[in-house]
Amino acid sequence: MGLGDITRAGVLAAAEECQHLGREAFRRRYGFGRATAYELVLDGNRHDSKAIAGVAHLYSVGSPLSAADFSGGANTVVRRLRALGFTVTDGSATTDGSQQMAPQVVLQPRGGPRDRGPRNFAGSIRQGVRIADIKHVLGEHADALTALYPDGTARLWGATPTTQANNEKVRTLRNRRIGDEVLFYADGHFIARARILHLFESSAVAQAVWGADADGATWEHIMALGEVEEFPDPVLAAPILRRLNVPAPLRSLTLRPAADYQHAAQLLPRKVHPLSPQTPPSLPVVSRQLSPADLLDRIGALNTHRRAGSDAPSRHQPLALLWAVSRIATGKPRLAPWSCFRTEVGALLAEFGLPGSKVTPEYPFWHLQGSGLWEVHGIPKDAGPMPRTGVLNTAQPVAGLTHASAELLQNPLNRLQAVVTLCSTYLDDVDQRELLNRVGLAGYTTAEGLPDEDPDGPGEEGTGPERTTGPTPRRESSSSRLIRNAAIANQVKDLYGNACQVCKTCLQYKRRPYSEAAHIRGLGSPHDGPDELPNLLCLCPNHHVLFDGLEIFIDVDGYVKKTHGGDSLGRLHRHMSHQIDDEHLRYHRTLCELNRLTGK
Repeated sequence: MGLGDITRAGVLAAAEECQHLGREAFRRRYGFGRATAYELVLDGNRHDSKAIAGVAHLYSVGSPLSAADFSGGANTVVRRLRALGFTVTDGSATTDGSQQMAPQVVLQPRGGPRDRGPRNFAGSIRQGVRIADIKHVLGEHADALTALYPDGTARLWGATPTTQANNEKVRTLRNRRIGDEVLFYADGHFIARARILHLFESSAVAQAVWGADADGATWEHIMALGEVEEFPDPVLAAPILRRLNVPAPLRSLTLRPAADYQHAAQLLPRKVHPLSPQTPPSLPVVSRQLSPADLLDRIGALNTHRRAGSDAPSRHQPLALLWAVSRIATGKPRLAPWSCFRTEVGALLAEFGLPGSKVTPEYPFWHLQGSGLWEVHGIPKDAGPMPRTGVLNTAQPVAGLTHASAELLQNPLNRLQAVVTLCSTYLDDVDQRELLNRVGLAGYTTAEGLPDEDPDGPGEEGTGPERTTGPTPRRESSSSRLIRNAAIANQVKDLYGNACQVCKTCLQYKRRPYSEAAHIRGLGSPHDGPDELPNLLCLCPNHHVLFDGLEIFIDVDGYVKKTHGGDSLGRLHRHMSHQIDDEHLRYHRTLCELNRLTGK
């Protein structure tokens, strides 16, 4: 596997994650350094091309490429990203191979009415230019602008050429670069700022956008701009110009270095976070402040299809969502390519879907977006309201849980409650225990969870012919096991004098008191509970088995009850120095609820 396995959808997913985390956090998470030359430009945002490629491999085939696995040069990463239709800029000519540089500032006079400055600003900056209207003159720049402006509207500004050899304007046109910031100046004030996304020269494009000035010249030195922000109140320019060592009033296009700009930027308004591209109107906008209650509400309100003459909801979306939850529980990427989804979810639909229903994994793959918990990357824009399987097979898009829902499901309690909601709402008539085993959630069948297993196999029973004589055979094996803190276990036993907190029995074994320390939220996967005193109970062996087997639980009032039937065994005995964490008790109660559902 290598760069050739990266798909366009995988790149889009990686870029979206980078935008969500921020470039520095994204690089740190996946072990990449800052780009020294090549950057991917997408939706007006810039990304480290090598880091994007490495993570795109994760979302394309399921495994990431590390920084040491490949080089990030023009003949490797850049060639692959451009082959997939992306714009990659080369900043090495202006940065001399150094790390990404702080932005310079371009001081841009807007021009007065004679120069048609206000009209041009309103038309090509505030309103924007429809790429479709100028595509016939864009030539080689069409792909770059289309990639930079996925909504089809470009923000363009230009400068007329000059006959001077080395004046301020000439130096600015020669030395400005992608990533620099632009401050628009008018009537003694700065009125707006933006960032340079692309630079090119084209008199044909300038003529199509702005026409010509009174002298017959046109603004052919063109900047494609992003993060355009008009100041609510114009900012007095004189103090800023003084810090930049520029005479007031500003009369010419001027470039000042990054160090000067950092000193002057303190006088400008705080930056407003740029708006994200609009979500298609058919899909709900998901707030990043999704709460656990919102998560469960959305899971319980899936827009499931019902066949004519049947009240049973389709299981396609619930099964796909359960599969996605299991990926979080087992540490897999939240997004998966269509080929993986089709194979794994398709098998679940065939075995656990409604009897007689068709196996159509393409429907949950696409329609789960309606839940507000799901996202899809890499579908062609002309695919229509429901992409056909042929389109999916060709494009190989990726899909999965949104950042917000995946982050909530990292919490074991939220994850368990999500599983309970799916099972109780949509999957009542299936073998839920077998289903959980199939998707990798077998650990929910006991409070202990799944211990670390011997990688060579179980080993308790042989598979060969039965031995009738001689000692039981042995085999060597290696395994990893959870390390429990014996001191904390002894502490909870000492608090209760080895008496069970349920029945108060104090056993004697080999003439010594005997009790067992039981974890409320198990240490094994998928519970991942902490080994600490607030997560421990002192129990006799009988009630330890029942507690771990999810046959008894502790209700909100502190009474021990049977999971099946609800009979009370009395109030749990609690020492005043033993502060039990209520969240762990809540987790165990929810686990018992799942056991009640699956144990029918």
